[in-house]
Amino acid sequence: MKINCIEKQIGKGVAVAFNVIVKEQGRNLQYNVLHERDDYIHIQAKNGLLQDDIYLQSAKNGVIACRKIKNVSDEPFKLCELFAKIGGLQFGGAQKEDYFYHAENPRIYETMTFPLDYKRTASDAMDSEYDVVASNRWADPGVIQDRIGASPYQPFPAILLSNYQSKRGVVQGSLSQRAFYHNYLVGHEDSGAFLEIYSSFKATEYRVLQAGETLTDEWYLGTTNDADDIEKIFETYAEILREKLPNGYGRSNANRHSVVWGSWNDGFYRNISHEALIKEAKAIVNYFPTVRWMQIDDGYATYNKGAVGLGAPYDGEDGIDKNKFPKGLRGFTDELKQIGLRPAIWIGGHCPKQIKIYKEHHDWFIDYSMRMTSCSPLDVSQADVQEYMKTALDFLVIDGGFEAVKHDFWSYAFEDSHDLYKEKAKSGYEMRSWWLNEIRKRLPKDGYLQTGCDIVQGNPFLGEFFTNYRYGVDVGDGNWDYMKTNMLWGAACFATHTGDMIVPNSDSVSLFSTLPYNEFLFLTSYIVITRSCVELAGKYSEVEPDNVRLKVLQKAICCPNNGKNVYFIDYDYRKSGRNVPQILYIDGVHFSREQNNALPVKTVALFNPDDEERTVCFDIEKMGIEEKKVLCREIWTGEQSVFENTISATLPPRSCKTYAIATSDTVLLDSNVEIRALQSTENGIEFEIPYKGKVELALSFETTKLLYNNVEIAFERVGKKLNFEIEKEGKIKIIS
Repeated sequence: MKINCIEKQIGKGVAVAFNVIVKEQGRNLQYNVLHERDDYIHIQAKNGLLQDDIYLQSAKNGVIACRKIKNVSDEPFKLCELFAKIGGLQFGGAQKEDYFYHAENPRIYETMTFPLDYKRTASDAMDSEYDVVASNRWADPGVIQDRIGASPYQPFPAILLSNYQSKRGVVQGSLSQRAFYHNYLVGHEDSGAFLEIYSSFKATEYRVLQAGETLTDEWYLGTTNDADDIEKIFETYAEILREKLPNGYGRSNANRHSVVWGSWNDGFYRNISHEALIKEAKAIVNYFPTVRWMQIDDGYATYNKGAVGLGAPYDGEDGIDKNKFPKGLRGFTDELKQIGLRPAIWIGGHCPKQIKIYKEHHDWFIDYSMRMTSCSPLDVSQADVQEYMKTALDFLVIDGGFEAVKHDFWSYAFEDSHDLYKEKAKSGYEMRSWWLNEIRKRLPKDGYLQTGCDIVQGNPFLGEFFTNYRYGVDVGDGNWDYMKTNMLWGAACFATHTGDMIVPNSDSVSLFSTLPYNEFLFLTSYIVITRSCVELAGKYSEVEPDNVRLKVLQKAICCPNNGKNVYFIDYDYRKSGRNVPQILYIDGVHFSREQNNALPVKTVALFNPDDEERTVCFDIEKMGIEEKKVLCREIWTGEQSVFENTISATLPPRSCKTYAIATSDTVLLDSNVEIRALQSTENGIEFEIPYKGKVELALSFETTKLLYNNVEIAFERVGKKLNFEIEKEGKIKIIS
């Protein structure tokens, strides 16, 4: 059978074949066309065991495949996976230049693409040891396998096949993850390149399909003429995916316009306590008006030699360390709410083997020794385990008074592609929906749910339940190699432009006093420009108000706008190795969610992650700016430069510059607080500030008078810079 629209784009001879793989039975089926017209085909295979209906519907640049597999017998059978093969693909250029790109590649192997016939192995990865604490090693023994997209790292669910000398390519992407996940084999045969698509089950070798039961699989197959541009590869696929997802999917603002303070990174780690956290909460409220949440991480359990997670509630109140929390978790959350912050709690999905629940119910746990020996995940396929997990949630979340959850070490029981479950009635993705829905039922509608390890690689289907996803590894300990890794992983995630479906979350921004100042600014700038500033870390109860790094952080999170698009300039993802974008820009400014003629039109960050000096240069027009001459104001130093046609900067090692790009109409060049409802007046500007604080503004004109809620107040003027303080939110009018 031919897919005409694909054949037209790629070349004659493109064909597709289907099959069903059932455990301990043959996979050969005879498919017949039941209905066919120009934009639609329905084919079917049927025997005494199953019926496989496949519907191919024309879509933008390709087709949508909907596949329904039904048990038509009177007995259950063991369904392993569905199979489809696209053959005869031609992209232009020499066949040896054909390659594939999948978000799993940078996550595991720290390179974006591989030649089509290349077989990835552990030796291709930079690191293959498993870290039981951070759970973030790239190619550990439980991850490496032939199938592309089969790792537990929740990658963006699409693949590209193309040629290094061509812009033409074929894209396949998932449109459903209710039961199946898609993984691939690629290569060449006499007719050209081929793509084998497997619709398989997570966490179980097979799924028992009951008599009369039907499972549905859905995916997109299309072409692109922008295969050389990582930001456009999956553009059509993502557009179609948005149409398939429910209304309002991923649209929660819980982590878009406010920040979470967390106790782990650059903070207390497991040394948390009621007293210390309340002291910290008071400082956070004073310094950071956009921080609305306090997230307590691991450390509240009585057992403190490992991440207890869901094992703590097994011991009831005795599972909570009374020396740290003498009033219990509820006593802490009640007091925290009185201060003005909302409480969030860390939970982990695996348990140390030394604790009581494992010793008394080791049969409740998955054998996960291929990746870890000291801990095991709960086997969510078992009914008794499910009941316990629900009571554990009740204890921690409802009884504890928490309104948001960070779920760490959670994915092993749902996202691993090995045979893990004792019971085979549901797939890992079906159990994923069950479990995340149980968490969501216990949270308020505006509460967030955050992923932890394994580190996610941009899967938008998680947005049905999760509000944000951690895409990067912790970098606050000064490991610069990890920073470069984060930039590579981030490139794969940000390039999809799917932050509207689920918010990307960088490693926590913090004071990071052990980092050199240039590395601190580098990390902070990257988080700001990528619109991924979800978390703040660090101790602020003893920080002086004039601390330089504190002022940078206050400015960095003055107006969170997480999940908004960030764009790359002059980035060739096809280059081999750990190649990262070094020029990133956003529309508008970091201190306002508005785009206004009186504000800078773009913000651009230039990065040098290397250990030698580098000059970065690019054409202004690549940001879509029509003006040939612009004023660039470096947002951290206030340094101003006028550039014509091109912007250029010489950057020392491990440094960056972040410029607000101003045109001749710009009047408000910079701010350390959020600006709302800005408009120009005959003799100045007026706007709103939504919270109290010390205000620092950079203007294109000199100020003669300042009104705050229509009352004139004093201000400090240094040239065209303006400093003043307000006691609460209000309207500002500045007169020139």
